[in-house]
Formats: sequence, C-alpha cells, structure tokens
Amino acid sequence: MAQTRTITVEQIEERTTRDGRPYWRVRVAGEKQALFCWDAGLAQTLVPGLTYAATINGSAEYPKLLDVTVLPDAAPTSDTTPAVSTTPAAAADARERRMLRMSALRAAADVLHGSQVPADELLDYAELLLAWLEQ
Repeated sequence: MAQTRTITVEQIEERTTRDGRPYWRVRVAGEKQALFCWDAGLAQTLVPGLTYAATINGSAEYPKLLDVTVLPDAAPTSDTTPAVSTTPAAAADARERRMLRMSALRAAADVLHGSQVPADELLDYAELLLAWLEQ
C-alpha cells in the first residue's frame, strides 16, 4: 500500500542493476534507509536540500519512490496518509501540471547551481519559470 511522507532529499546516486537497468538511490535527511527510484524523469526532478511530499511503496527493505511534490518550508515528518486517487482525465492534467512544475524547478536549480541561493529564492524563481511555461 502506498503511503505519503514528507522527506528532505540529501543525495541522489545513479546506479545500475546487474542486468544493466538504471535506478537511483535517494538518501533522505534523518533516515538510515534510502529510497529507490526507477523512473528517470522523477529522479531528474529531485534536488538535494529540497523538501517533498513523497508517495512511497514497496517493502521496508526496498522502499520505492513513486511521486514527489515540492513543499516550501516543510520539515521532515513520517506522515502516513494514503495516496489520493482521481479520474483518468484529472490525473493526466495533474500529471502534466506536476511535470511542468518539476521542469521549472529543475531549470531553476540548473541555472542557480553553485550560487548558494536559499531554497525559498530558488522556489520563487521556479514559480516565475512555471508562469512563463504556462503562457
């Protein structure tokens, strides 16, 4: 059963299985157990230092990261709220909006990489990019 938790990403490592399939190991602040991501698009949207509402499924030994949404100014917790289901059309619209938001966040992080800009300024810049993308 999927659960939603608030996480802060510390580190993302790209790895490969024995049969050559890529996956990402995501280290989370305050947790010993890493999360595992098998979706390249999702892994590329993750930014170390940012806090997300994350949908997680899988075993305790191999928790699988399924989806994330950026949360400004949130602290890590272990909330276990079940994932919300929607109609297929609404889910597609929500997915497209999330993809645009993640693209804007990734672009902002790429542009401001190494500038030591605080997370709130990075998010403000990402919101400006998102507004431009949605025009």
